[in-house]
Order: sequence, then C-alpha cells, then structure tokens
Amino acid sequence: MRIVVIGGGPGGYAAAFEAARLGADVVLVERDRLGGTCLNWGCVPTKAILRSAHAALDARNAASLGLSGSPLSVDLPALEARTRGVMDELRGQLEATARRLKVAVIRGSGRLSAARIVEIEMADGGSQTIEADAVIVATGSEPFRLPNIDHSLPGVWTSDDAVSLKEIPARILVIGGGVIGLEFACAYAAFGSQVTVVELTEQVLPGMDKRVARTVQQALEALGATFVLGDAVEAVEERGGGMFSSLRSGRAVESDVVLSAVGRVPTASGIGLECAGVAFERRAVKVDAHMATSVPGVFAVGDAIGGMMLAHAAEAEGRAAARNAVAWVEAAVAGVEPDYESVRYDCIPACVYTFPNVATVGLTRDAAAAQGIDAVQAIAKFTGNARALAEGEPEGFVQVVAERGSGRMLGCQIVGPFAVEIVHEASIAIRKGISVAEIGEAVHAHPTASETLMLACEEAAAKSKAGR
Repeated sequence: MRIVVIGGGPGGYAAAFEAARLGADVVLVERDRLGGTCLNWGCVPTKAILRSAHAALDARNAASLGLSGSPLSVDLPALEARTRGVMDELRGQLEATARRLKVAVIRGSGRLSAARIVEIEMADGGSQTIEADAVIVATGSEPFRLPNIDHSLPGVWTSDDAVSLKEIPARILVIGGGVIGLEFACAYAAFGSQVTVVELTEQVLPGMDKRVARTVQQALEALGATFVLGDAVEAVEERGGGMFSSLRSGRAVESDVVLSAVGRVPTASGIGLECAGVAFERRAVKVDAHMATSVPGVFAVGDAIGGMMLAHAAEAEGRAAARNAVAWVEAAVAGVEPDYESVRYDCIPACVYTFPNVATVGLTRDAAAAQGIDAVQAIAKFTGNARALAEGEPEGFVQVVAERGSGRMLGCQIVGPFAVEIVHEASIAIRKGISVAEIGEAVHAHPTASETLMLACEEAAAKSKAGR
C-alpha cells in the first residue's frame, strides 16, 4: 500500500516513520525542511537559546554559587551558530531515519486535487502526481498575526524572527503571556533586555492553575520583567528609530522591538482539502477521535487539526494516524470495518521552559470538580528538596490531584527545577490508573527533584484515605 504524508514536522515524520515500520510504501512531502515548526522555528531553537540564557543567568548569580570573575557578554554570532548546530544535527538524524526506513522524501508543496490524489509542485521545478491508498495531512501552523499591527515594520517580530537571533534588544515588548511569550520573555530578560509583557487576560499562562501562573510571574519579575495584565496592544508605531505601543488602557510603552507571541494558527487551508471535500472548523481540519477526516482514507494530525498544538501531541497523533491509515486500507481490501485507535489526551503533559520550569498533566482540582469528581489536592515545595537547594533553584512546588478514596492520580502541576522531566511519572500514573500511594511507595533516588513529587503523592494518599 502507498501512503502519502503532506508535511514533515513532528506529526508528519512520526506518521511517515510509523507507516513505514508497518510495511507501507511511504512518500513524505515537505516544502521546506524536515522537522517543521518545532525543529526549525519553535521547540528546539528556543530551548537552545534558553540554555544559553540560563548560563547567562548563572553568570549573573555567580557570587551566590561561590564564583567570581569578569562578567560574560552575549556573543550573538556564536549563540546563533550553536543554535543552528543543534537544529542541523537533529535534522540530519531525521533524514537518516527516513533513508533507513526507505521513506521517500520529496521536496515540494503537496495538495489534494481529489480524495487521495496528491499533486506536488517540486521545489526544483516541475510537478508530480501521486495516487495514494491513504493520505495523512500534517501541514502544521504559522504565527498568528494581529490584524491591528503592521508586521512589516522592522521592529515588529513574530516568534520566527525571535529565534533567528538578529539582536538582543535593550527593550522588548512581548505581546502575549502564554507559553511562547513567557519563554522568550525569560530568555531576553536573562540576556539583559528590559522586558515588558502585555497579556489580555488577568493572569499569565491563561487556562493554567492560578498558583502556577502566579509563581512563574513572580520568578520572571525577579529577573526584571514587567507585566501588564488585563490589557491589550491596540497600535504600534515606529518613532525615532524605536517602537511606540499604545495600549487599550491608554498607557503607552516604548521599546526597541515588539514581539507578537499570541499563538499560532493552522496552515491547512490552501492545499486542496476543501476541493477534496475535507471539512474544516475554525481554520483547522476537522477530524474524529481516530484522526480521520470527513473523506475516507484521508487523515490529519498535529497543528493542522488545532487542539493541543504541541510537538509531542502531534507525534502521538501521527503514529495513531499511521496505524489507522494502514488499518483502513487493509480493512477496505478485506471488506471489513477497520480496528482504529485513538490518542489519550488526558495524559499528555504541557511544558513551559521558563526559569523555573512549568509542567502540567491531567486535571486540576477545579477541573475535576467540574467533571463531578470528588478530588483531594496536596502540595510539596522545592524549598525542602536537597537537589533544588544545591542547584540554587528552590522556588516552586509540586501539586498533585487525586480521586478521594481510591487515590487514583488525576493530575499534577509542577513549577520548579527539572519540572519538564519529572512530570512523566504523573503522566504514566494517569494513563495506567496508578494511585498516588503507589507512587509515594516507590523509592526515589536522593537527591533528586522527583522526591518532591513523591512527597506530594504521600500527602495526597493520606488525604484521600482520611477523606480530607
């Protein structure tokens, strides 16, 4: 069977590699570079930049670590070269995997001219048409551009511009206090920029637990960032070589750069899906629980379908879509109903790589109550954690939510050192129905940040049994 995947980001390459492992003849169509937004403009370059920013912050706080010496400065070309090197290495590994699995990578823009007919405009000229047994759409997303802001102004950046490391501005205004906005605010503040974050809602990280949002905001304020909440940028003008931003409240903010970090939108339109009869919903491809579109044999994953819009969620969707596409083709040949699978979104973690890290998975106590679940909540702080104190990063906490009585893990919210690494223990617990008592009983290595999760689980187990 032949499966064509349109888009080579995390959802697309995960789908292509899984379909190949299942024995399909796979064609992966990518108009730019393998890795998509995540590897080339998002997750990977921002994390490389944040690593350098953390080193800059360590240098600033060297005296507290018992060190002294000349202050460091940002070597922008070297920083950019290191970031590009990380991206090139990972992209090379993807290309090697494609060759090993015999996935044919075609450089060009793919579009559906009809159901399961893919037309490709080749990057080097010419065109090609492929008739597929199944198609997986993974066309990703692009930065959302606020209609009231002139993005052609040289001082107005999107997240794509920010990772290109053109400069470290003395003053930067960040529009949006979500994940993207806070990660860049953290990096530039650590590099020494005067950072102002304007967020439309009354808290940063909208939709996350209020205690989490408050802790992160306080940490970034300690780095020197300023926050304007419940307000919006209505206009941006270039004045005297700088940027002048007018806010809805009447306040004005002057800066060297305005970074618009208000999220991303699907780029699924314009590739012929409408012509093929694929249904859309708010610019995103509409799919069912099995990643199947309204057209038989056509599946869609990742940012193209909206939802969580996380690289690791896209990978999970891509693997599921590949298995479902293979099942659909085999079932069509056999004349039976396909045996589909779906993705468990309740145990997919969301991470923010600020200083300190943020990681959440599953339900908050309020969300559990909204679903009619009687839940308990327990908190353990990193101030008593040996590893956090040794690292000089004692801020934050682990908050665990469990079902009263059974102690089943329902959710976990973490702010603190290594949060993005230790959250997966809670993710597995939610997926497998493991209780907080069982996590608390597991011996955790000392000294590690994960001990704080263990302590929170022990407390949640006690509360669950006591009925408190």
